Amino acid sequence: MSQISGYNIPLHQEVISDFIYHIRRHIQSRGLQYEFKVAPEVVLKNEDLKDGYIIPDISVKLRDSTWNQPEMIIEVTRDRSWNSDIKKVRKAIKEVRSLKEVFVFNIEETECWRISKPDFDEEDGNCFSSVLKFDLKNCLRG
Repeated sequence: MSQISGYNIPLHQEVISDFIYHIRRHIQSRGLQYEFKVAPEVVLKNEDLKDGYIIPDISVKLRDSTWNQPEMIIEVTRDRSWNSDIKKVRKAIKEVRSLKEVFVFNIEETECWRISKPDFDEEDGNCFSSVLKFDLKNCLRG
């Protein structure tokens, strides 16, 4: 049986796992484990979303909020999906009131892209999360 060449490739899942591991370590080291929660591929179904729902690779929310009210989301992508994932998170941050920032990480080029509120500033190469006070590039260092 040949491998399906899609989002569920092992490298994609490994990178998602690395992000979650390092984000959780950061949260715990700062004593914020009672403030934030992080999880992979949680369905974000929100009345704000015109298309009904999205499934980000990683969601970070305040502990007392629902998974439909994340503070930030991260998409892990490859070259061929780069533009569509940027379009997906750009739409999400405009439509979901609770989102403060979104990231797209290209695992083939090791590059990141970020958009944040309130100004909807878009930045290539800026991996610093204002929500977590943490440079997400640290998640990609093993």
